[in-house]
Parts: sequence; structure tokens; C-alpha cells
Amino acid sequence: MNAQDLEEIVNHIVDHGLKAISNNTDEKDLPVDYLGIFAKDDNEFSEINDVLKTLGQPGDKTATSSGSTYLLEKPIQTSAGPLKVLKIRKPDPTRPQRGAPDFQVTDYQAFKDKYLSSRSNFSLMLRKEYEMMELKGEDVLVYFPSKSFDERQT
Repeated sequence: MNAQDLEEIVNHIVDHGLKAISNNTDEKDLPVDYLGIFAKDDNEFSEINDVLKTLGQPGDKTATSSGSTYLLEKPIQTSAGPLKVLKIRKPDPTRPQRGAPDFQVTDYQAFKDKYLSSRSNFSLMLRKEYEMMELKGEDVLVYFPSKSFDERQT
């Protein structure tokens, strides 16, 4: 595993996230804010974690035992803009998808009002300090948080 392999995984997840958005909303040009890669096994988790250590610094005030989050020194360029925050999640049989990108919406409340009740493939997830909507896509879980990653860290 090297940085190029990691970028391919990231772009696969972002592209599938954008496809899910396109298939389920009329939203355009949503920027990616955060992305989680779901490791397939312990070996892949270790390999990706090792690459991430060379690309950035640990950076999540809400870190859990599920994995490690990194603030990238040089953002990864994706079709949804530059990605600055990347998490590698430990293998989890309840997460068969490849990953989960978070996209920023300009007006979260309007987005929620428009899509949550009218589309069965959206669900609401409540957190202590914020909430987010989840959309199940092909090989990805797409999230639309009410607060950006930076806002959640303050």
C-alpha cells in the first residue's frame, strides 16, 4: 500500500458518494468534508494507517476505538474538491461498504426538510453535538452532517 493506492480508494469512495447523491437528490457540487475508509481486514487497516502517518497528523477530538483520523498535510484532490480529513476505520462486519464520505450542504435544515421525509433511503442520525443524514449508496454510506468536521472539533 502506498499513497497512490490510498488515493485510488479515496476517489472510489468519493465517486460512489457523488453517484448516490446524483441518484437520490437534485444537489450539485457538494464538497467533500471528511471521509472514512472501512478497512477490509486487520492487515489493510495497518497498511493504510502506516501510509496516513506519513501524510498527516492525528486529528480528531472525538476519536474512538473504531480507528484513527488524520489531518492531511497536503489534501487529496477528488472530484468533490480537496479532502483534508481522512479516517481509517478498523474492520467491522456491520460495515461491509468501502467507506463513508461526508458532504457539506449549504443549508442543512432546508436539505433535511426536502429529503428526509420524502425519500425512504435517507435516515437521521443524532449525535451529542450535531446530527446528520445518512444515505445508503452502492458500496458507500454517504453522510450530510449539520456541522462541518472543523465545527465539530471546536
